[in-house]
Amino acid sequence: MITHRFAEAAERRDGAAMAALFAEDVTYHTPTLTADLHGKELTLRYLAAGTRIVDDLTYTDQVSDDERLILFWTGILDQREISGATVLADEIGGLIHDITVLQRPWGVTENFRDGILPALADAVPLPAWQLDDRKAPAPDPGAGAGQRPGGPLALAPDVALHSAMLTKTLHSQENVAAYHELIDGIQGPREYLARFTPAGRLVEYWSCVLDGHLLQGIDDCKLDGNGRVTDQTAWLRPWPVVTVLRDRAVAAGLPFLTADYWRLPAGPSHLP
Repeated sequence: MITHRFAEAAERRDGAAMAALFAEDVTYHTPTLTADLHGKELTLRYLAAGTRIVDDLTYTDQVSDDERLILFWTGILDQREISGATVLADEIGGLIHDITVLQRPWGVTENFRDGILPALADAVPLPAWQLDDRKAPAPDPGAGAGQRPGGPLALAPDVALHSAMLTKTLHSQENVAAYHELIDGIQGPREYLARFTPAGRLVEYWSCVLDGHLLQGIDDCKLDGNGRVTDQTAWLRPWPVVTVLRDRAVAAGLPFLTADYWRLPAGPSHLP
């Protein structure tokens, strides 16, 4: 059940209700920009631009701990389904001080970026839409970064992966394991920011550094009675860094990832 006022305000496109949720000094880690937005005015402007172009916005699920809440949602952009995870944190005095949004799949997020850029071009400088030249500090493996308690998750024989970059679901233990190995090799060590463990489920929120650029992700895994992953969905941000990851994954040429896994279908499409 979705209980947070943010989801209600976003679904109704209620600007006044949305404005009442944020602190004046809120920081927004957007799905498309490599630079964060600071302040309530810019945050609301970006959110308004996004909700204007995404139809049928529906919040479907949530997980939370004492520090943050993750809201999962779907919508339609130009007859293509888009999915996201919105992380709300630092809710001090009932006001949100930190918001992060991750999206999938890559191709529709690209269209999302193109759709909101004109509405924000006068307020957000062009470098923020591109790879920045700042170097994020790499996770410290000695501090446990990149180490999942108990080691890698076991995969069920019929596991299904709904990637943040692929346009089709990937099936089978062999193919999903090979995809994981490829992506882990490109990303390098992860720092796990939060872990949620509802019954039969594991949600992990993490970050890593790719060529000095911050990349963040959320993985939502359904588990069988033996703790094996039967279904995994992934969301990533920000778009320019995800593009680097995608380009390298394409170049690796895994034989089972044919061109139709990377391209959006020509017509209307639903997420796998």
